[in-house]
Amino acid sequence: MKYPLPIRAIHWSSALIIFGLIALGAYMTPFDIDNMEHSENLYFWHKSFGVLAFILVCLRLFFRSKHTLPELPKGMPKHEKLAAKVAHKALYTLMILVPILGYIQSCVYPYSSGVHFFGLLLPELFSDSQAAFDVVNVIHKVLAYSLLTLIAVHALGAIKHRLFDKENDVLNRMI
Repeated sequence: MKYPLPIRAIHWSSALIIFGLIALGAYMTPFDIDNMEHSENLYFWHKSFGVLAFILVCLRLFFRSKHTLPELPKGMPKHEKLAAKVAHKALYTLMILVPILGYIQSCVYPYSSGVHFFGLLLPELFSDSQAAFDVVNVIHKVLAYSLLTLIAVHALGAIKHRLFDKENDVLNRMI
């Protein structure tokens, strides 16, 4: 049994967007005030795609609640089933937390041009605070790289089953 098409489409779209966001985040953060126009443009796209990533994970959770999902293969060892369940919960938690922290970070940054979603200015629910920004900025980065690491482990697990444990090929359910 495969995952429903909307979940598969959101899964792969989310993966591309998250990789792009992390790459863009790593690229843009060293820019300083001397290159403000270039930096502002990069942050605009990073924020817009970050909001899109958040919307997609919310849609994904909605579709998951409305569909019957394939179970893990019966022949899969219990420790691998447990690892998969823990990893999926952690992935969803991080896919929700990272964009929320990015939004908060943008709100509290005293020099922010706001939180835009492809031109639509979103309301800022938090007041400017350099001290809050400094804390949220670090947490956002650490959790983003934690998400990237967890995605890599997730992908390696799927590839392992695909290549070396074919009776437990979980990747086929998502392609």
